[in-house]
Amino acid sequence: MDVTAASVTFITPSVSAARAFYDRHFDTWCPFDSGWYVLIRLGRTPDAPEVGFMEPRQGADRFGGGGMLNLIVDDVDGLHHRMSQAGEKIVIPLADNPWGDRGFGVLDPAGVVVYCHKAIPPSDEFRQFIQKSPAAQRGA
Repeated sequence: MDVTAASVTFITPSVSAARAFYDRHFDTWCPFDSGWYVLIRLGRTPDAPEVGFMEPRQGADRFGGGGMLNLIVDDVDGLHHRMSQAGEKIVIPLADNPWGDRGFGVLDPAGVVVYCHKAIPPSDEFRQFIQKSPAAQRGA
C-alpha cells in the first residue's frame, strides 16, 4: 500500500474567513469549494501543497484537536480491512462520498483523525464545486 499524497484539514466554523486569509496572503487557487469544505492549494502548480478547511461535521471535531491528516492511498479498501482487523479505532466509516472520494477515518495514538481515501467520480451535486486548475483554465 502506497501513500501518494498528504494534506491537512483544519476544522473551523470560519471556513470562508480562513480561505480569504490565504487568498489574500498567498498565491492560492481553490480546486474545491462546497461552502462547508474548502480545499486550497498554496501555489498554482498541480503539486502545490494543499490545505483544507471544514465546518464541524460528522463528529470529526470531537477528535484530533480540530484537525485531520488526509492521506491519498492506492488501496483504501485493503488498508481499511487491515486496520479494522488490527483493532484500530475507525471513527469515520468506509464509504463512497458524493464529493468524490472513497475513504474512512481512523484515530491515531496521538488523537489525530487520519482520513485515508482514494478519488472516485463525484456526484452531480458536488461536481459543480470542483474547479479546473489554472493551467487547464489557460488551455495548457
